[in-house]
Amino acid sequence: MFKHLSVFLLIVSFSSCQSQKTEREIEDEFVKKYAPSNLNTHGFTLPVDSKIPEVHQLFNDLSKNFYFYGDKDEFEKKAAKIIELDPNYPSGVLMSGFYVQDPEEYKKLVTKSYTLSKKTTLKSERDIMQAEYSLLVEENYPKAQKYFQKVVDMYPKSAAAIWSLGMAYYYNNEYDKALECYKKSTELIPNLPKGYEFMSVMYYQKKEYKKALEYLEKAKKYGANTKNDIYFAEYEHIVYYKNGFYDKTMKSIEKAYAYGKYFKNSESLKKTYQAAKKKFDSIQSSK
Repeated sequence: MFKHLSVFLLIVSFSSCQSQKTEREIEDEFVKKYAPSNLNTHGFTLPVDSKIPEVHQLFNDLSKNFYFYGDKDEFEKKAAKIIELDPNYPSGVLMSGFYVQDPEEYKKLVTKSYTLSKKTTLKSERDIMQAEYSLLVEENYPKAQKYFQKVVDMYPKSAAAIWSLGMAYYYNNEYDKALECYKKSTELIPNLPKGYEFMSVMYYQKKEYKKALEYLEKAKKYGANTKNDIYFAEYEHIVYYKNGFYDKTMKSIEKAYAYGKYFKNSESLKKTYQAAKKKFDSIQSSK
């Protein structure tokens, strides 16, 4: 009897091992079940935790818009559509606040996303929201790194996950580690402007201003532009200034002012313009 029982337990144990699926396999099956068959991921591989097929495509479109500096109005329309179709999709709520200027309002959206993620089907979604909450609300950067790393381990070919891990290193002033993440993101998607922009930022933080300019120009080559991203506009002109292009800095900022009130009211742009003008006038007067 004991022999038969041992054999039975061995079979049950073997069957259990055979049927046990990894988290990645579970998530791949979920996406296969609910995503449209013609889903265009634009090179991004993170899953979408929604049972509504249209949301899968819309969110991938938003990812492309963010990383490739797409049109602001188009982004907001698609984000609103996601909320309309699936108001409980955590990443949809998070992305809907991308252009919110008030830091406290943005933190509320991050917190709401984090709360919604506790009921999510996919582990990666929970880990991403935990990471975002740790990064942007708790400001616990090592904790954010821990959770982003879990997502990277599940999706090692996800440029988005690796880029996000880089942000957690950047916020913690670990510039070399952040640089490696951004570099890896551009290896996975070679024309990823948001990757090159933040490679530039890391070189800037390391006071390697020529390198910062080199990767800034690469980001622009692949689509980074001031009109669709005020933060890029503010950074671009600081890099020009640090490399001694004072006239170019001023003319470029004057052009940026035409893009709307956020540009006109940017204290960063005003200060950079004034500093560049002072330097330029000094050089001109000494000739």
